Amino acid sequence: MLFEKAYARVNFKSLRVDIKNLPSSFENFTIVHLSDLHVNAKTPLYALEELVDKINELEIDMVALTGDLFDTNPARIRAQLERLSHIKHPVYFVSGNHDLLFTCKELAREIEMLGFTLLDNRFITLKRGDEALQLVGLSDAFSRYFGIKRDPKKLFSELDAKIPSILLAHQPKDIRLTQTFAIDLQLSGHTHGGQIYPFGYIVRLFQPYLQGLHVKNKTQICVTTGYGSWGFDFRFRTPSEVVILKLTKGEHAEH
Repeated sequence: MLFEKAYARVNFKSLRVDIKNLPSSFENFTIVHLSDLHVNAKTPLYALEELVDKINELEIDMVALTGDLFDTNPARIRAQLERLSHIKHPVYFVSGNHDLLFTCKELAREIEMLGFTLLDNRFITLKRGDEALQLVGLSDAFSRYFGIKRDPKKLFSELDAKIPSILLAHQPKDIRLTQTFAIDLQLSGHTHGGQIYPFGYIVRLFQPYLQGLHVKNKTQICVTTGYGSWGFDFRFRTPSEVVILKLTKGEHAEH
């Protein structure tokens, strides 16, 4: 489809991601990768209800929400946020540039109110028996402009290199930070896939990847085109998507 009105549909895309040292208990661990909702006062409630209902129907283990949830002051979108709070699966969130712009001082409280876990500049370990998976998050690459200090080297150095690690980072360009650390998979958004062709060519001047699954050295990266839109309430030749990632043990293919 060439033309898509914003929030008109939920387009699921399924991907298998092979991770060499994935513990057997995490085989088929399934993540919904959601990004760039850009919720504002005009975002239709029915669209968010449909999104939540469809995610809740899935048999998944978690939702990775990689930023740009907010596109206005949270006080103006209480009804929209209430709908999103009904996601029944665990939701792990990292900030995007728009989140910091509109909710910088209140972001932690807003995410807590939604029932999501804020993963900015920290990591958690998911356990299944004696086996584990590490989730690590970075606040948006523009953090310094909002008085937020990122220290990715220190954060990544605290990870157990023997345990698979998944990085949530809004902007794909943060993959440059992973190359000396054991990050198996990075999940990012931000680009919208260009949103309106041929704007993607401009985005590629600033970001290493526009959309899809790629490999850089030992780190795989999945960049989603996102669910919402920004600036214009439509997409052209760049459909929205919600990505369903299934983790399996194995060697990833070179791209």
